[in-house]
Amino acid sequence: MIRSKSLSAAAGALAATFFLAGGALAAGFGDTGGTPGTQASVIAMNQKPKSDSVSITYAFAPKEGTLAIYAKDPSRGAEAKPLGEAQLTPGDHRDIGVKLADVPKSGTRLWAVIEQGKNGKPFTNMDGPAEQSFKVM
Repeated sequence: MIRSKSLSAAAGALAATFFLAGGALAAGFGDTGGTPGTQASVIAMNQKPKSDSVSITYAFAPKEGTLAIYAKDPSRGAEAKPLGEAQLTPGDHRDIGVKLADVPKSGTRLWAVIEQGKNGKPFTNMDGPAEQSFKVM
């Protein structure tokens, strides 16, 4: 009888753990635009600009947003103005061309950031802002 109560208590504790964890997963992590699901993400490779544009390999926006390219790391609190921007609809995007106002010289590090709407605030995930740095070749 004691063993049965112990197993019952352990099963109840395990069920509660799964219930609480499931709620956290359903709520989503970070800022996914107020809806549960996939977090914002971006992939950018080192590259030589084509004319006055860079190409971002992949971006996912959970809701409408902007893909912005910066010459300074925006997550370090720098008051930076984007060199270029491209509007994103919700969903995944591949090979996004972003026209730059000023083409940086070779060796410069740039940051591709997915921002919410038009407010300039980056989507944030469990591990920080949805951004990726890359180098101009």
